[in-house]
Amino acid sequence: MLVRRSNFPALMRERTTTPRTLSNWLDEVFEDAFNWTEGPFVPELNIYETDKAFEITVELPGMSKEDFDISLDNNVLTISGERKAHEENGRRYHRVESRFGTFSRSMPLPNVIDAEKIEANYENGVLAITIPKLKEKAGRKIKVS
Repeated sequence: MLVRRSNFPALMRERTTTPRTLSNWLDEVFEDAFNWTEGPFVPELNIYETDKAFEITVELPGMSKEDFDISLDNNVLTISGERKAHEENGRRYHRVESRFGTFSRSMPLPNVIDAEKIEANYENGVLAITIPKLKEKAGRKIKVS
């Protein structure tokens, strides 16, 4: 349990002398806690390269593949979508650290990609995009006359 040290002794004293519900006590403990949901939702993204392709992984937990779009325009790959807030369903949340909202991530790609063979797979909350490289053309020597 994370509690700011200055608030903890008073909360513990109140808890032992005044009958409180667990729900009220949790509200007081977490009322000053850092709000992790402030700011935009920006999914974590990793890009790496192999001999044959560029690989991009994006962490999108709690989403379905219908919640986001992937597009390629002028060698710029864009991933956009929306992660919706948690449904209440009779629950009373004391703390929500999951971010939500709309997002858009764009990254320029090099000219050596094979745009026709890009593949995307979404499994276990991770979007994996494979961008194959074009087969390198053999250079040629040019004779100067």
